[in-house]
Amino acid sequence: MSNRMRSVAPQAHLAAPSPGETPTARLAAPLASRPLYLQARDLLLRRIVDGTWKPGGYLPSEPQLAFDLGVSIGTIRKAMEDLVGQGLLERQHGRGTQVVPHSSDRSRFRFLRFVHGDGRPFRPVAHVLAAATARADAQDRAALGLGAGAKVLVLLRTRSEDGVPLIYERIALPADPFAALKAEPGAEMLEEIYVLYQARCGQTVARARDTIATDRASSAMAGALCCPPGAPLLLVRRVAVALTGDPIEYRQSWTAALEYRSDLD
Repeated sequence: MSNRMRSVAPQAHLAAPSPGETPTARLAAPLASRPLYLQARDLLLRRIVDGTWKPGGYLPSEPQLAFDLGVSIGTIRKAMEDLVGQGLLERQHGRGTQVVPHSSDRSRFRFLRFVHGDGRPFRPVAHVLAAATARADAQDRAALGLGAGAKVLVLLRTRSEDGVPLIYERIALPADPFAALKAEPGAEMLEEIYVLYQARCGQTVARARDTIATDRASSAMAGALCCPPGAPLLLVRRVAVALTGDPIEYRQSWTAALEYRSDLD
C-alpha cells in the first residue's frame, strides 16, 4: 500500500506507539471521551472524501488497515461496520470491502422512497425540462447554507414510468461544485441523478433528510403531471448531504400518483 493512512494518524492521535507502548495505553488519555473506533472511522471516511479510495474501489485488508493506524483489527472492523451501516461501504464476499458507487442497486434504491399505492416499486426515467443557473432564492439559501447573492444550478424535471409522468421536481444545487453536470433540457436521465453527481462532479451523497407536506398543483405542475391546476399533491422536500457533511442538494418533488415509504428499523 503506497499511500498509508499512518501519514494522517498523528492528527487524530492514532500514531504508532513507541517501543514497549501499546496503542491502548497511548490512546487512553486523549480519547477517553471518544471511542477509538469512531476516530478510526473518521480516518477511513477522510480517505473516501479525499479520493484515496474511489467509488467502486476496494479498501486494503483489515490487517493492513489495523497496522497502518496502529489499532486492533477489532477496532478497524467496528469502524468499517459503521460505514457499512451508513451505506458508504459494502462487503463483497471473496473480494473485500468496496466503496459503494451510486450506480449500485443498493445505493440507488436506498434514496428512492416513492412507491405505487399497491406497494409496487417505482422504476423511473427522468426527463429534463429546464436547466439554468440562477440566483438562489430564500428557500435554496436556507436549505443549502448559502449566502446572499449565491448562485445555484436549477433543474426542472419529470420522473416517468412507462411514458407517464408521475413526479414533477425542482432541484437546486450550488453552482460551482456542479458546473460539470451539464444536464441538457430535453435529455433523458436513465440513471439516478446521484450517479451523475458522483461521476461528473465528484460529489457523493452520503445521506438525505426528507420532509413531507401537501401542496397544490401550479399551472406548470398541472401541465407536466396531467392534473387540474390546484389539484392536491404530495410534496417531499429533500436536503441531501455530501460525505463532508455539507448540504449539496435541495430537492422538491410533487406527485399525485405515488406514495412515500420509509422503513423504520
